[in-house]
Amino acid sequence: MKNILVPIDFSEVSKNATDYAIGLAKLLGASITLFHVFHIPAVASESLVVMPNFSELESKSDELINKYKKELKDKHGNEICIDTIVKPGFLIEELKDIIEEKKFDLVIMGITGAGKLEELLMGSNSTMAINNIKASVIVVPPRAQFKPVKNIAFACDFEKETTSNTIEKVKKISTVFDAQLHILNVVDSDEKPNFDKASAVVKLEIIMNNVRHTLNFPESDDITFAINEFADRHAVDLLIMVPHKHNFLKSLFHKSNTKKMAFHTHIPLLAINE
Repeated sequence: MKNILVPIDFSEVSKNATDYAIGLAKLLGASITLFHVFHIPAVASESLVVMPNFSELESKSDELINKYKKELKDKHGNEICIDTIVKPGFLIEELKDIIEEKKFDLVIMGITGAGKLEELLMGSNSTMAINNIKASVIVVPPRAQFKPVKNIAFACDFEKETTSNTIEKVKKISTVFDAQLHILNVVDSDEKPNFDKASAVVKLEIIMNNVRHTLNFPESDDITFAINEFADRHAVDLLIMVPHKHNFLKSLFHKSNTKKMAFHTHIPLLAINE
C-alpha cells in the first residue's frame, strides 16, 4: 500500500478522510494523490442561465485542490509526498480509469459526500466504489481520526470461499500494524454444524499460524448488530470485509440502518477486493 488515492470534494467529511490518509501514509511510508472530479453541468438549450465553460471549471478545480494541498503541507509538514489529479466526469467511472492507469492499490474516502442530498445518498459513492473498483477501499467515518491500529476485526464468511490472496492481504495488514487480528464469523442462532465450514476454519488456522489472532463466532440473527457489538467490546480500530461476501455491506450505509451503526462514527472499514 505505497500508492494511496484520496477522492476529495472539499467537504469536511472528505477532508477528514484525507487527514486519515496522511496519518496512514506516514506509517506506511506511502505517497498520496488527491483526486478531484468536477462535473460539467448540463443546461437545456432554452435556458438563459450563463454557465461556466469547461476551462473555467477546470481552472477553478485546479485552484481549489492546489490551495488545499498547501493547507495540508502547512498542517502536516513535508514528510509525505502529495500529488494532485483533476478530471471532469463522474466519480466512480473516473476512479476506475485512474486506478487502472496509475496502478493505485488503495483508495481512502469519506462515508458521505457534499451536497443537499447527502442524507438520502449517504454512503452511495463509498458503496459504489467498494463494489465497482479493483483497488481496496478504506471508508473513513466523519468522526474517525487516524491512530495506531491495535485491534483489527476481519469479518469472514466461512460459507463462501475466501481466496488465499485475500488472506495474505489480511495477514500483511495485521503485520504492518503489529495488531491483534480478530477473525469474526457471525452465526445464526439456528445454524447447525457444517463440515465444509469446519474444514475452512481449520485451513484458515493453518494459514494464520504465525499471526496473532483469535477466532470468534458470535451468535446473532442480525449481522450488523453483532459486528457493531463485537467492535465496541474489543476496541476495534479497523474493520476488514470482502465485498460481495456479506449482505452486511448492502445494509452498511442504508438509511434505515444508520441509527444502529454506532461504530461507524469512529471505526474505518477496509473493503478488500478479490
